[in-house]
Formats: sequence, structure tokens, C-alpha cells
Amino acid sequence: CKEMSTQLKNEEFVLFTRPSGQSDIKSAWKLQSCLMPIITKDNEFILETLFVSVDPYLSSGLKKSALGGAINSIGSIQISGLVARVIESRNPNIPVDTIVTGRMEWKRFILANGTEPRFRIVQKPTDKNTIYNKIGFSTAVGVLGMPSQTSYYGILSVANTQPSDVLVISGAAGAVGTIAGQIAKKIRGAKMVIGIAGGKKKCDCIVNELGFDAAIDYKEYNTKDKMVNRLKELTPSGITQYFDNTGGFVTDAIFDIIERHSKIIICGQISTYNNSEEDLSKSNIYPNYLAKTIYRGLSILGFVCSDFIHRNEEEFFKDMPNWLEQGIIKFHETIIDGFENLPRAYEMLFTGENIGKIVVKV
Repeated sequence: CKEMSTQLKNEEFVLFTRPSGQSDIKSAWKLQSCLMPIITKDNEFILETLFVSVDPYLSSGLKKSALGGAINSIGSIQISGLVARVIESRNPNIPVDTIVTGRMEWKRFILANGTEPRFRIVQKPTDKNTIYNKIGFSTAVGVLGMPSQTSYYGILSVANTQPSDVLVISGAAGAVGTIAGQIAKKIRGAKMVIGIAGGKKKCDCIVNELGFDAAIDYKEYNTKDKMVNRLKELTPSGITQYFDNTGGFVTDAIFDIIERHSKIIICGQISTYNNSEEDLSKSNIYPNYLAKTIYRGLSILGFVCSDFIHRNEEEFFKDMPNWLEQGIIKFHETIIDGFENLPRAYEMLFTGENIGKIVVKV
């Protein structure tokens, strides 16, 4: 094992510069060589990275003032969810060929001990016929990972969607939106689920494949007024819930027409994540939102997945595999080949090139 590990070459991505906007996202990180990890203590093991998750929330740590959580320092190694295989171990509970997931550094090879954030054993070497053998280990950071957990808790716990609800979801063709809409419609039996997505392909997918009742192409209905009119056409009885992944003019439209005493669930604001701090400081939308919240008696609920994981994780890992096995819930993945393409994959989150979850295959 020691001979094998010394023959391998390690690489890592470090934060090189803070992007000032959408155009320079890819230049935020620098790929560089680094030392191979060496086991020096009991319970340590070496991981070979298989899949890396890129997610919109990573943008928070790239800015000078984080939206939430820690700010990444220049030169620090980027961290996100990943899936890896144990190639060397001094941990009796985590032998070679165990597949694990957790929040770890963007490295090809990683030294770990099982105490990393969100660490979980995905599959042991002796496990046979698990769901991962059918749908792939990449799903441990997708439909069986944080994005899908966000959908699960967001609809079942935060929104608590009911059969009487008319729900609109922005970012409906993304990793969270695709699953949230299906849970609302197929599990909770919502009266109507409308997805907002960009382009005919995405709109067709969420209706014809995933079972949404309707879709609105924000590239066609590309202003607040156009969006308001289209939403009114589709929801004559009114909108009672909004699951927001994007912010922007779609959210502006919702605030104009959502029913009194309705719920707005704030899950993401991807349309503004790469705005400069100067642009964000000029925004004057929030006082308008607050005034409408008062007079419409709205409940605005923000949440992050980590608020619920330790309370409900067992339920998620019971329900979601069953729904997948039964074909109730369907999922889409966009797999990008090559560790070196991590920055490009991250950029794709904001250019709208993917349906479902983006994962980088190392």
C-alpha cells in the first residue's frame, strides 16, 4: 500500500482570487500539485476521490463577506461534498474499498479519520445489491445527498405542503427544484405544482418526465410583468406557496400576486450570488418585499439543509431510496469528466446548462 501511494500524484484546488462577478467565476481557483497523504495515526485512512459536488452555496465563501458560514481565505483548499473510495486504512471500521461521502477538500487523494463534516459510509466492501449499485455512487452527493435532503425537508417540514396548495418553484430544473416539485406533487399530492425553468428542454422535462403540472420558461416570460400575467393565467385560484431557489424578477412577480397568508420558502438566491457587493448594496427591493409581507400577511421562511439533517436523516434515508426503487421519484444528473474541470462545472450552475445535479467525475 505504501508503495502504491507513493507512485500516485496528488492535486488540489485552492482559492486564488475572489470573483467580482459572473464573468470570472472560473478563475477563482488554481489547480496545483500537492503531497500524497501518509497515514501516521490509528483510525486514519486515505481516500481516492471519485466524485465532487458543485453547489451554488459555495459562492458564499468566495466573497469578502459571506452570506452564511465561513469566508474562504486566499490560498485555502476548497471544500464541498464528495464521494471517495478508501485505498489504504488503519481504521478497523473503515477497510479498503469502503465508499464514503462527506464535506472534504478538493483533492485527488485525502487523509481522513471519519470525523469530517457530514461523513457517512455509503457502501462497505461486503455490501451487495445496494441502491448505489443500481443508480451509481455519484448519487450520494445528489438525489441521495444534500441537494435532495434540502428538497425533502423544504417541502415536508418547512413548507409542509398540503393537497390544497398551489405551489410555484423557481429553479425548478435544478438539483433541488426537480426533487422538491416531485415530493410536493407525488408524495404530498399538491393541487398544482408549477416550475419556473430556462428553456423549452427544461420545461418539457419537468412536466413530461417529472410530473409537474405546468412549467414557465423564464427566458420567454423574461420580465416581471410577463411573469405575473403568465402565473395568473395558470393559477386562477391563486398561489398559496412559493419555493424560491433563484430570487430576481420571478420572485418580484410572486410577491405581487401570491395569496394572503401564504408561505414563501427561501431556499436559494442563485440569480444574485455572483453579483458584486456594490450591485447588491444598491438593491432597493427588500423594503418593497417587507411592505408586501405586512399587507399580505405572508410567512417568509428561510432555511438551510443542515438545520434538519441531524433531526430527520434516518427518515430521509428510509423514504428516498424507497421512492427511487418504486419509480415514484426520478432524477437527472449532469456528469462532468475530469478533476481539472471543477471550476467549469461550478460555472455551469449559473449559466443554466444542466438539468438536475452537476457532479464532477474524477
